[in-house]
Amino acid sequence: MATVLRLQIKNIIKKSQLSLTKNRKKVLRVFLTKNKPLSTHDIQSLVGNIDRVTLFRILSAFEDKKIIHIIRLDNGQKLFALCTQDCDESKHIHNHVHFQCTKCDDVSCISVDNFPQFQLPQYVINNVNININGLCINCNL
Repeated sequence: MATVLRLQIKNIIKKSQLSLTKNRKKVLRVFLTKNKPLSTHDIQSLVGNIDRVTLFRILSAFEDKKIIHIIRLDNGQKLFALCTQDCDESKHIHNHVHFQCTKCDDVSCISVDNFPQFQLPQYVINNVNININGLCINCNL
């Protein structure tokens, strides 16, 4: 299993034409293993000894290369989540909503079949963010 994860990390970083550094591998491993939106604080605590400047540079490079996307919550907080395989440097494709639980504050990316397709004449849409608040599956029991 660990070998598959190492190969996946290597392939994602190489496909994005980024250098395969130890710190980039650590950060990408966190996203692949946690599989949920994370704050910079979450990432920092999970990767350990990477300074904040290096972490922000890695996150910025990953976002530029469409490895991750940013989720902006209503309270101004920024989270980072792994992109789907449909994303590449020319476009972000995220046909999902961001659900934030009002009880436990957990945030999830949830795919929906009937995701709205927006067309705005004379405008170019780069990204659509839909945030929904309510009770998650665990808190709704």
